[in-house]
Amino acid sequence: METKLEALLFALGRPVSRKELAGMLGAPAEEVETAIHNLSRVAGRGVVLVDDGKEVELRASGEASALIEKIRKEEYGRDIGKAGLEALSAVLYRGPLTRAEIDFIRGVNSSQTLRTLTLRGLVRRVQNPKDERSFLYEPTTELLAELGVERPGDLPDYAQVRDKLQQLEEAYRQKQSDL
Repeated sequence: METKLEALLFALGRPVSRKELAGMLGAPAEEVETAIHNLSRVAGRGVVLVDDGKEVELRASGEASALIEKIRKEEYGRDIGKAGLEALSAVLYRGPLTRAEIDFIRGVNSSQTLRTLTLRGLVRRVQNPKDERSFLYEPTTELLAELGVERPGDLPDYAQVRDKLQQLEEAYRQKQSDL
């Protein structure tokens, strides 16, 4: 059970409630609690189990924090590039969006780009109210502040760009369904 728990927390990469874990693992709450306890006792590793009493999450250990901080500073020091600008534009003008919707707009896989933008605090991942198996990406207040706007609607030509993007997406989908 500890192996499954560790693998699941690693794959999800986010805090998970005990109730959610029990459902995902198909195990009784007591068994999940025992696995959490056993996993938290493992020391001297690169990752640790962080437990706030409600949710648990795998995080980098304190011993690895200097290395992680160095890598993050290097990553933050780089320009976000064309891919980052494309993803941010999609989120700002058409968001909130799922990763698949962002991939569709950009025409390429956006997983790494979204990870970088999330780490930089420019977008955040929130639960999708229409499908709890997926997430939506939306702009953060940090991004809006960097752009000098209070809300996405304050962006230049917001309504026109949003409408044009929606028209282009609908036309493309229609063309694909006609094939």
